[in-house]
Amino acid sequence: MYYNVVHFYASNVKKLLIDTLIIEEDRPAHIAKHFVTIDEAIEVLTGDYAYIAGRENRWLVIGKTAREVFLTIVLGERLEENTYGLITARPARRAERSFYNEYLTQVGGENDENKAS
Repeated sequence: MYYNVVHFYASNVKKLLIDTLIIEEDRPAHIAKHFVTIDEAIEVLTGDYAYIAGRENRWLVIGKTAREVFLTIVLGERLEENTYGLITARPARRAERSFYNEYLTQVGGENDENKAS
């Protein structure tokens, strides 16, 4: 099952801290092909998100916008600590949305019923 695999990776990876995001000049046009804007990608990266390790030193960051649109942002590690390059951004797949919801439930994120308002 996808969730079990994803959960295994998420529990065995480092904390993903993004101090610097590098957006090369061709990225806005690239993610626009997926009907995503840079502002939406940044909205996900500055909100509640879940993440999993991808291949080739990449991270899949899953979150949602204020309009409740789930996105997956793919980031590539750079040499500088906590620095990542934007690879792509796209609508999140069903399994990624499920992982996000399960992750936030486990860590007490936005979907936690006991969370103070």
